[in-house]
Amino acid sequence: MKVQCKHCQTVLSVPEEKVPVDHPLRATCSKCKNPITVGPKEKKQATQLQDTGAAMGLDITVSAVTEAPTAVAVELGTDPVYDSPLEFLQAGAMSALICVDEPERVKAVKTALAELNSHGSVASSVKEALSKLRYNHYDLVMLDEEFCGETAENNTILRYLQPMPMSTRRNIFLTLICKKHRTLDNLVAFAKSVNAVINVNDVPKVKMIIERALAEHRRFYKVFMDMLQVSGVV
Repeated sequence: MKVQCKHCQTVLSVPEEKVPVDHPLRATCSKCKNPITVGPKEKKQATQLQDTGAAMGLDITVSAVTEAPTAVAVELGTDPVYDSPLEFLQAGAMSALICVDEPERVKAVKTALAELNSHGSVASSVKEALSKLRYNHYDLVMLDEEFCGETAENNTILRYLQPMPMSTRRNIFLTLICKKHRTLDNLVAFAKSVNAVINVNDVPKVKMIIERALAEHRRFYKVFMDMLQVSGVV
């Protein structure tokens, strides 16, 4: 879909899948930074999009991701950040994906990961995070349960990771930052299918918490991973 900015007259291209149904798309002109309103598009087009199924992988459908809170608040341009998901990670460093958007928490997590010799990649939206997860392997994922305005009960990224095959999932250490639960509560972690939980009040101590959680995780899996190496599986 083509749209023209009323302020600078620049003609911009908007992918059809980004234009929602029943409500307008609120965006920003990539040239003059003025607000632009696009759509909504016809319901027939939306139906065709939904029929494409789980294009994002596993049980997350295209329509579910399109309706995520951050999927409509985008800056229009020709090179969206999530269209270039491949990352070149430093050899020997632990790779991490940071799905946190509260500034102080992002700062604390990035500082902790740097001190742990980890390459931290920050996702700015749900779509970007899903795209990065599809094309890159991350040893560690730091996920705020309310990332980009989502809720603890219906977090898109959590829903994407939970049903992964165990052969893939066991290689990702998933840490959930939450408000209601105690840090390193193993029962809550098990119930939510994550490796560790961190209460928001303990984020300033995130480096120490990650170190402890990773050490326990490695001890727990050591015999199993040794057997896989002996058998030639890994």
